[in-house]
Amino acid sequence: NLIKNLPEQKELVSLAELKNEYEELCEPEQFGIVMSSVKLLRSRLNGILFKLTFEEQVNNIRPDIMNVTFACEEVKKSDSFHKLLELVLLAGNYMNAGSRNAQTFGFNISFLYKLRDTKSVDQKTTLLHFLAEKCEEKHPEILKFPDELEHVENGSKVSAQILKASLDTMERHIQRLENDIENFPKNEDKQDKFVEKMSISFSAV
Repeated sequence: NLIKNLPEQKELVSLAELKNEYEELCEPEQFGIVMSSVKLLRSRLNGILFKLTFEEQVNNIRPDIMNVTFACEEVKKSDSFHKLLELVLLAGNYMNAGSRNAQTFGFNISFLYKLRDTKSVDQKTTLLHFLAEKCEEKHPEILKFPDELEHVENGSKVSAQILKASLDTMERHIQRLENDIENFPKNEDKQDKFVEKMSISFSAV
């Protein structure tokens, strides 16, 4: 609220000119005069606000980041899931035998969505059911792949767009604070710990 209601720089300059009349002014004007004496006031307030809310922002997005990170690692390391993909590719190449797509070396991961919609000629079974039966008959070890993908369900619920927007916003705030600290004028006032506090806070994180 203080930042939103902060007077413009011109108004602060005007208030500063009234410092000799401080005792005669009302309390809000006195407060304005005190605020006008603080160098780079808006930058300081923005930095302090970001520092105070930084941990909360990190805690809000940390679960999403962790779920996505763990999910990606699980997908990369799951042997049973890799074998399942090999089986899907093998089945796809068998179905495409004689066509220009025969002996394909890979497929778009989105094809997995089509497994339950790809039906046999007699329409009695789907490719998904066929693969499940083959796994049960000859490759039962593949069926344990869900146990190796513990975080994938939660990771799939994370909006990449929203997560990226949150990270981009935090990055802009951090960059702005770093620029403010770098360009902050040298202050002879030893009581002014703004640069020290802000620097320590974010280097620690």
